[in-house]
Amino acid sequence: MARVLLIEDEELVRVSLRRVLEGQGHEVFEAADGEEGVAEFRSMAKVFKASDVVITDILMPVKDGHDTITEIKEITPNAKIIAISGGGNVNPKVFLDISSALGADRVLSKPFSTEEFLDAVNHCLA
Repeated sequence: MARVLLIEDEELVRVSLRRVLEGQGHEVFEAADGEEGVAEFRSMAKVFKASDVVITDILMPVKDGHDTITEIKEITPNAKIIAISGGGNVNPKVFLDISSALGADRVLSKPFSTEEFLDAVNHCLA
């Protein structure tokens, strides 16, 4: 079982991904935007030393995923991060390429399959 921090502003997506993760036995912590996500990551770091993997959307209100990745990497440079994005009105590859450059270990373009999602999670936990 792993501790997973899930940062996603779309509630339906967040709930769906949480269910998939919990179905695999993972403990899931949630945040609805990057600011909440970084605060939750800091709290987890105090209690558990960090999460095992962070999954963050890129296009979010308050603090976007790129700023979130940057801050999490400043707190814990070896944090395992999966970036996800539908891209809004832009090709998601643009945002995901930036995410990789910022240190995301895996990137997924929405929509993605449950298998692709779990493969990314398992890669980060390996």
